[in-house]
Amino acid sequence: MAVSIPVLACYLLLTWLLCRAFVFWFSEPPAASTTSGKLIEPPAFRSRIPFIGHILGIVSKGSNLYISALCASQRTSISTLRLPGQDMHFIHPLDAPSVKQFTSMRFLSLMTVFRVAIGSCMGLVPASEKLLSDPDTGAFKKHLSKLFNEELRTLQNLKKNAAQLELKAGEYWYKTIQNGDPFEVDLGSWLFDMLSYSMGAVFWGEEGPFEDAYFRGQVMVLIQNLEVFQNPVTFLIPKKYFVAREYVRKTLDKAAESESYGSDAQEPTLFKRLTYIYESLDCPKEGYTDCHLVAIVGLMSNVINIITWAICHIVADQELTARLLAELDAVVDHTQSVKSLDIDRVRSSCPLLVSTWYELLRVYGDSPVARYVYEDSVFDAKYQIKKGSIIMTPIHLHNYALETWGKDVEAFRPSRFLKDDGEVDYDLIKHLNVFGLPGMHQCPGRYLGLNITLSLVAKALLSFEMVPADGDVIGTGVVPGRKDTMLGLPAIARDPKITVRRRPGVKSVRVSFENVRPGW
Repeated sequence: MAVSIPVLACYLLLTWLLCRAFVFWFSEPPAASTTSGKLIEPPAFRSRIPFIGHILGIVSKGSNLYISALCASQRTSISTLRLPGQDMHFIHPLDAPSVKQFTSMRFLSLMTVFRVAIGSCMGLVPASEKLLSDPDTGAFKKHLSKLFNEELRTLQNLKKNAAQLELKAGEYWYKTIQNGDPFEVDLGSWLFDMLSYSMGAVFWGEEGPFEDAYFRGQVMVLIQNLEVFQNPVTFLIPKKYFVAREYVRKTLDKAAESESYGSDAQEPTLFKRLTYIYESLDCPKEGYTDCHLVAIVGLMSNVINIITWAICHIVADQELTARLLAELDAVVDHTQSVKSLDIDRVRSSCPLLVSTWYELLRVYGDSPVARYVYEDSVFDAKYQIKKGSIIMTPIHLHNYALETWGKDVEAFRPSRFLKDDGEVDYDLIKHLNVFGLPGMHQCPGRYLGLNITLSLVAKALLSFEMVPADGDVIGTGVVPGRKDTMLGLPAIARDPKITVRRRPGVKSVRVSFENVRPGW
């Protein structure tokens, strides 16, 4: 009887995995201590099913939760998870001395761990693989860091980008929702389309590829499903994901070649300035699209996901919706059909909305802080950390620590960040570690993320009545599950249906950023 190619491929893959499992399981584990002063390897995590058990655990629980569960069980300052071709070293985030050592280690790279995690998933060309593999002290990384800090952190650009993004969001909603008739939407898709349209105009250009709705849809398919490309059995990956990746890459190729980075009246955008960096360093042009794609994936996905989670929880909780609306009604100008709102007043006079932002960060901003090791290193004066491995600390354990957050740590409860007098508890906020660790590179987009999230959530609440669609379980208070994205905040695993209609008498809502502050 003939054996089909797919069956034969699965058989060969299973045989290879079993052989690796045999070698791994019956090899001598490294000694837990040494008296000779020689370096030893960190102890490795075992699983009930040798080798394959870790892969099954990641598949069933998601990489973030599985890694956190392993880390919670370790009894040494550092332990290792061995996966095919990749060692991952874990440091418990509540072990302060070990975390301090981690943040002071040399020979670590943020961009390289990004390349290792999703470089092959995005189909990066060899030129980009090399650039992203260089140490963070190299010229390319320094120019890139300078660009993102100038574009996302300086007060002038923070005001400009936030105001333009809010304006484009209002333009999108004005075009798509012109009357008071209710209509049903898939919440995640609706918000992704609006936000990618708005952010694309700001960071690529108002005449760039994000003007096309089909392109935005393919970007969504790609960046929310990058993890499927990690499947070593490629014929099991649905064709639509390859189609989306190819379409996005070709569209970006064409847009970069034609230099469609906005109108002449628009100041040089972030993506145009990225091109300047490539040109100044004589980087091969075939890498331009890769750099643009990396920026799109890293910059857009977290902002889109956190706003989507915000609206999900608000729609699912009528009491939270009513309380947030009461706060906003007290600070908005109701005298005209175009409502006006000042973001500084929102931050100072809407403590529950601000606390919702922090609770979103606590619950969903819990992806591991990870770095790639590009030179052999030593940890805790005795553990050998080899070049090519990854070292990380799972923030999930920190954000879900019972002693810090209380017995209802699993619940989404924004009021935990409020003091008895109703004001924001900034002492509790100090326990959040979601944008990197103190002493390490922290996300330069955190200030923009705060102001954009608060402004667009406020704008949506004041502009629309948003309620669960008939029959959707979000109407019973059940929000969708998490879907790991390898990029930071998880995406929603299921797209809930909601009904949206404009609030009577509200033509539009404008948010002013004249008094915006950089602090988060």
